[in-house]
Amino acid sequence: MIDDIKQLDPQAVFTYFADICAIPHISGHEAAIGAYLMQFAAQHQLPAVQDEVGNVIIEKAATPGREGHPCVILQSHQDMVPAKRPDSTHNFLTDPIRPLIRGGSLYADGTSLGADDGIGMALSLALLADDTLEHGPLRAIFTVAEETSMIGAATLDAKYLQAKYLLNLDSEEDGYIFIASAGSQDLQISFSGDNKQSPDAANEPLVGLKLHLTALAGGHSGTDIHLGRANAINLMAALLLSQSSDFDFYLQSVDGGTVRNAIPNQATYYVVLPQADLEDFKQALLIAFARFKLLYQDTDPHMRLELTQQQAGAYFSFGDTIECLSLINNLPSGPVRPFAEDKSVVETSCNLGLISTQDNVISIELLARSLNDFALDLISDKVASLCYLSDKTELASPHREGCWQSPADTPLINALKRHYAAETGRSMQVTALHAGLETAAFAAKNPQLQLASLGPTVKHPHSADEHCDIAAVQTAYAMLRRTLAEL
Repeated sequence: MIDDIKQLDPQAVFTYFADICAIPHISGHEAAIGAYLMQFAAQHQLPAVQDEVGNVIIEKAATPGREGHPCVILQSHQDMVPAKRPDSTHNFLTDPIRPLIRGGSLYADGTSLGADDGIGMALSLALLADDTLEHGPLRAIFTVAEETSMIGAATLDAKYLQAKYLLNLDSEEDGYIFIASAGSQDLQISFSGDNKQSPDAANEPLVGLKLHLTALAGGHSGTDIHLGRANAINLMAALLLSQSSDFDFYLQSVDGGTVRNAIPNQATYYVVLPQADLEDFKQALLIAFARFKLLYQDTDPHMRLELTQQQAGAYFSFGDTIECLSLINNLPSGPVRPFAEDKSVVETSCNLGLISTQDNVISIELLARSLNDFALDLISDKVASLCYLSDKTELASPHREGCWQSPADTPLINALKRHYAAETGRSMQVTALHAGLETAAFAAKNPQLQLASLGPTVKHPHSADEHCDIAAVQTAYAMLRRTLAEL
């Protein structure tokens, strides 16, 4: 499979992408990919440094006669989001990504592909290795932890951003230049129930039931949030609440999602209920689930609910159960409002990404996004107001990323548009992206930097359905070569 990928055009880009796929590099585990980048620099006799958090910076001198041209930065990130199908046994810490060619796109075998942002890295490496390209001074910056904390961008020494132009290669729509990206706010809720009750203390026989909702579409909580896909954590809470007037059941624990910035495609709820109600409860759940499946048949046609009898464990009271499920069900998860300047773009959204249980504490993690700082404050305030309704909740807001917006009419933007049109015969659209980019941190460190974000089409990043358009990679590479030859 890897050898097939290396035969794709442009071979230089896809050969480097194949190398990247072979190296595990999920967020927080970028040491091996960082070593690969440093080895690349050494092989091509290019000056390179790796800072204390793992960012790699590679320099390439201008071709003779172009030393006086301004420096151009090519920027991408080293890490990828680990997502896989429920039946996959893939270990992201040790196993390589296995890319597959299907039609005109690259997929992975049961996992996320890592084209976000492996393709951006591969484009940078191919351009650095291309000795036929005429260009001014080049600098390639490969940051770490973009998908989690953005600590790479946040701690990058500002001296590496002393340039005129920066091309962020981390957006995923052929034919678009992005000059604005969403800020984000992490929101962490702790629901602390009363001391759990023991099944042995009950006056009637109790049984445990595992409810596993799986095979939802999931996806990127920024670029896919407008598609109306089901959120497994929210859906399960709604499903259980639909039975709360007919059955007494007690929440034991809940677990769902993989990362905070992906729409959760699975969730597992454990409940305890009277043995005598088990079969009727299961039947009622399946009937209610059929309605949810019908509702989401266009976006999540493969979702399924698995019910497995378990031994009853310590459980929350009925009051705590309903209070917690009601909170989960009412938390915002999805688009909130569109962008005023382009209604096809989401301005503000919120994603309920993770949930877990430790003893009598249920932890919930959300990621709010907005292209407007004030709107980001409002969605954060809404989550806070829901938490105020229960004295069992605590809310923390540990991390915030700012919004980014750059001018639409700059020499960099105009050059990209001109060379895209020359390459394809089509016009490039300048717009905003409802996802976080590291450009916000770079702009803050060098306000004079001309910034733009672009990249080939990557559909459904952060999910096992992630795929990259092969022809769009060809277009991106050709356009970048043309642009760098001019700047």
